[in-house]
Amino acid sequence: MIRSSKHILKYQTKLKTNILDQIFVDYKNDLEYYIDLILSNKLPLKIRLSTKLLPTNIIKHSQWKQIIYQNASQIIRSQINKTNITRYNCYKKCYAKAIKKNRFKKFTFKKFSQLRLKDIKQSRFFTKPTIKNITITLDYRLINFKNDSKYFNEFIRIRSPYFHASRKLAISINIPFKHHKHSNKFNDWNRKNSVQLSKINGNYYLTLFYQKEEPAKKQQGNVLGIDQGYKKLLTCSDSKVLGKEMLELYSKISRKQQGSKAFKKYLTHRNNEINRICNTLELNDVKELVIENLKYVKHKSYQNNKMNSKVMNKVQRWSYHKTAMKLQRLCQENGILLTRVNPAYTSQKCSSCGHVDKKNRLLEKFECQHCGYINDADINASINISRMRAYSPHSLKKAG
Repeated sequence: MIRSSKHILKYQTKLKTNILDQIFVDYKNDLEYYIDLILSNKLPLKIRLSTKLLPTNIIKHSQWKQIIYQNASQIIRSQINKTNITRYNCYKKCYAKAIKKNRFKKFTFKKFSQLRLKDIKQSRFFTKPTIKNITITLDYRLINFKNDSKYFNEFIRIRSPYFHASRKLAISINIPFKHHKHSNKFNDWNRKNSVQLSKINGNYYLTLFYQKEEPAKKQQGNVLGIDQGYKKLLTCSDSKVLGKEMLELYSKISRKQQGSKAFKKYLTHRNNEINRICNTLELNDVKELVIENLKYVKHKSYQNNKMNSKVMNKVQRWSYHKTAMKLQRLCQENGILLTRVNPAYTSQKCSSCGHVDKKNRLLEKFECQHCGYINDADINASINISRMRAYSPHSLKKAG
């Protein structure tokens, strides 16, 4: 398991902040320089490259040059992967149309890998990546830590890419930072020998990474089903409901202009609230957590056009993916098996008698048309979800 904690860097002197400013300016210039060289085939595209083969633009420090090249290589390889997917999907659509109209048989008889296509970087699908936000990854060669201060938890010593007048030693800066509630959770974890420096809205941040072996899965305990919802973040099969206050937060986000500072501020607040609410789950006696796979729920809502524009605008701010990822991390840390199941009919099925009927659910109320069972609709759904666990008869039957 790998986790991270972010720390603001605001306690350093003005001189050290100026050095950080200059590092980020020069780093971006050299990053764009290496990207241009790779795209023009003047530098090979590899994961790592010897310093001897790297030309100097602004930064002369060899280890910094390697880091910049690795970042440039990573950006381009990521862009190539995205472009390959885009091109493949485009040809897939063309292939389907040709098959349907029974045309271009020379094209349709070939596999995609047999087509004579241009190098992906030279194709019309590829666009040069633009550099907006810079994140610098530094390893053990350029950093070390000290914790001998009365006022700060730790100092990070960064070897900058600039040299003293003698040109023999690089200029190093000691930057203080403080730990917080989140980072203190990882006191018994192994901290990795790499960090990230980032600049967000004029502020500098340090990201630390921690590593620990994932505990063995529990063999004893209860099975807890969770229904993820827009109005209630988590509804549990033990009848507990968490996150009713999220609905008001979604409304606030929907009223902000997209991309504005207030909009981004509320998105950050939403993410923090998701983490806080998920952390309140009582998982000590739980061995398996069952949740719905809601990957395409928004897309289907758009297609079916079931919601008006105002409601859909709020639903867009519901981040089920972030909730599911947080639950996954909690399960990893606590030795709990996480099972994702198909959400089909979980809201229409009676958890008492098993009868499925659209009329069973009316808004927030569930009333079975067959046996008369009454409950909160989301609690009923979460009970159904809990019974679709990894080793239930239902899942075994479906798998067979």
